[in-house]
Amino acid sequence: MYDSVFQILFLGENPSWLRVSQALAEAPSTPLRVHRSQSPTDLLRLLAAGRWDALAIDLHAWSFQGLGIVQKIRTEYPAIPVFALFYPYVKDLHEKAQQAGASHCLSLSQLTADMFHTALLDLHAEKKTQAHLRKGSLMDLAPADPRRDERFPAHRMDAISHTLNNLLCVISANADVLADHLDASDPAVHSVVEIKKAAKAAAEIMRQLE
Repeated sequence: MYDSVFQILFLGENPSWLRVSQALAEAPSTPLRVHRSQSPTDLLRLLAAGRWDALAIDLHAWSFQGLGIVQKIRTEYPAIPVFALFYPYVKDLHEKAQQAGASHCLSLSQLTADMFHTALLDLHAEKKTQAHLRKGSLMDLAPADPRRDERFPAHRMDAISHTLNNLLCVISANADVLADHLDASDPAVHSVVEIKKAAKAAAEIMRQLE
């Protein structure tokens, strides 16, 4: 029933993004695509302009501002699933996230792609969400794709697409981490910038082909 690829929009800082990217890379066949937003403002823009099955919010980002973002999203988009990502060493953080309106809390220490996927399926099964949302509107979960070529089975094309998207996530996440550890005068800075630009351009092309 749930053969479509789930689109997840992520907001958070580099350590959490790297952890998410690694989880996806370890399970490339899991039908998930996670896209990173660069700021809370960018998250709201992408959420309004795109089609997303869920949000993943790093609760630790920007001195725990993630909790306020979860609350804001829940107010403006009451039906979309919100996954709160947290480290257990911060006491009561996941309880606070649930109070703020998080649909599910996932530990970054034990995070796997299967955890994301299973949680999404559970939420759908429990009828806590209906479909993709655009500005709170109901959207169709699995639209037909007329561009699919019968010579290439859908599951093979999806597997290839998942692998490429996960690869781009890993490249981008590691480039962000490298950039944080380089001085502005370091010759490698230019190379990192070029890697990030290339990964971003490739990701845009992939989204246009979907």
